[in-house]
Amino acid sequence: MGKKGYDTVVKPDGDWLKRVRALKASWFYSWGGDTPAGMPHGLEFVPMSWGYYGDGSRDWIRKHFPPISNPKSAAALLTFNEPDGKDQANLSVGKALDAWPVLMETGRRLGSPAAVHADGPWMREFMSEAKRRKYRVDFVTVHSYRGPNVNGTMGYYEKIHQMYDLPLWITEFAVADWNATTPETNLFTAAQVQDFMRAILPALEQARFVERYAWFSFDQKDAAGSPSALFDAKGDLTPLGRIYAEFRG
Repeated sequence: MGKKGYDTVVKPDGDWLKRVRALKASWFYSWGGDTPAGMPHGLEFVPMSWGYYGDGSRDWIRKHFPPISNPKSAAALLTFNEPDGKDQANLSVGKALDAWPVLMETGRRLGSPAAVHADGPWMREFMSEAKRRKYRVDFVTVHSYRGPNVNGTMGYYEKIHQMYDLPLWITEFAVADWNATTPETNLFTAAQVQDFMRAILPALEQARFVERYAWFSFDQKDAAGSPSALFDAKGDLTPLGRIYAEFRG
């Protein structure tokens, strides 16, 4: 299975499949656990257990992910989405740890929680305590929105790898200017982001500690990430999207 993936919201109109195919991604995820209807052969869907809300979530996990018969299977499960973010899963470290044995029951390869800051206090505490309890974490899930600096970005990824001594899945990354108030005031140009993508994709492919990656496609009207859009308003590939689609690894 290739490294290049995509994250997309699955809707009944089937637009998700059009986008995944357009980008020539070999895998994708959708912040949910249900495998979409109409999955074509050769495309891998990686499910996610987005948050944790007590017994109801335990039952949901056990229903959706009964123990797999082959513990050495490559089947993976993404876990809590930005638990250190108030607008996302918003979990305490203790609550995330409380859920972890239920996730381990699935027998799948488990990604760490995808923290807003992979090197921040929440993630460091979680990983330290999981290690102390001998809880299994198979790879570190990273979100990364930085400037178009390849060396700085790859240096950050290597730092995270060395910090936890685990391979990485970079499930959200793009160039973003969080201080921009409109697309016009964004510090970064489309050309800068295109050059960044041309340089970083080969670097990610060559990095042995990176197992998978998925560019996050902002909307073209989004102030922070407009130059990082892979699709235009009509759903067609932008020039950046064509670079991503044409990259073979």
